[in-house]
Amino acid sequence: MALDNVKGILSIGSPVSSYKLLLMQGMLSRPRYASLFGALLRPFVTDGQIEVRYRCQHRLLKSLVRTSELKSDFSSIRELVVDDVYSLDLGFHPDLVIDGGGNIGMFTLRAAASFQSAGGTSVKYVVCEPVPENLEQIRTHLAVNGLQAEILPVCLGGTPGIIPFYCREANQGSFESTKAYRSVIEIPVITLRDAIGPSAAERILIKLDIEGMEVEVLNAFLPSEQRAVYLVGELHNFSVNAPLMEELFRTHGWTLELLGIANNLCSFRGCSPAARSLLQWLPSAKTASKQ
Repeated sequence: MALDNVKGILSIGSPVSSYKLLLMQGMLSRPRYASLFGALLRPFVTDGQIEVRYRCQHRLLKSLVRTSELKSDFSSIRELVVDDVYSLDLGFHPDLVIDGGGNIGMFTLRAAASFQSAGGTSVKYVVCEPVPENLEQIRTHLAVNGLQAEILPVCLGGTPGIIPFYCREANQGSFESTKAYRSVIEIPVITLRDAIGPSAAERILIKLDIEGMEVEVLNAFLPSEQRAVYLVGELHNFSVNAPLMEELFRTHGWTLELLGIANNLCSFRGCSPAARSLLQWLPSAKTASKQ
């Protein structure tokens, strides 16, 4: 196990849950000893799920790892609980949060804890996720944490429609048909503006983890959006999409920063001109503007 991962897991605020996560990581990273780690983990399994408690911005949250989707759910918890890959700027107090590619709802839980602790009130949450099993887990996570959100069984895209969605591991489904897949489902596609709907929100936080649709979605959204918008997400197919994303943001005067580039993937954060004064990370960011 990587030392950084172990240190991060031990710092989540619950020794028992840290122990569970270390066992899960051992199962996934040490195949030779997977049966041993699995036996040690078995007493914590209830109805095919393992409870994990963790502290986020002074609030104790609870998540459930499905043993049937152990690799995917552990990855989601590692990214959002241990690594905090999106590193939310608490200076931005949104009225509306859009979780695009919600998976099992981990980002929504973190955003709710973060902005509630930062003094945010009356925040509306909208989660977009196409996979039925993940939708059920989102509902469970909201219920056990006493949170509410609007859940949309959709994918985000550049234009509305219905399109085949290829299901793989719980966090790996996409519109891409060339990779191996478990099943195919027909999913409604809506635009980001449709997800926002008629909301009167003046400050919007948007997270996008939509498996390669980022540029298409933002290309349809940025040109006419004037409100304070703070964006975080993952950019897939970096070598092709990074220049397109940079040009899109530059053309419309938005700020963009690409982070942690590896394996043709990176994280990104960005904002509209109206959001610049509300964010603390901007002094170190590259501001995209017309040349």
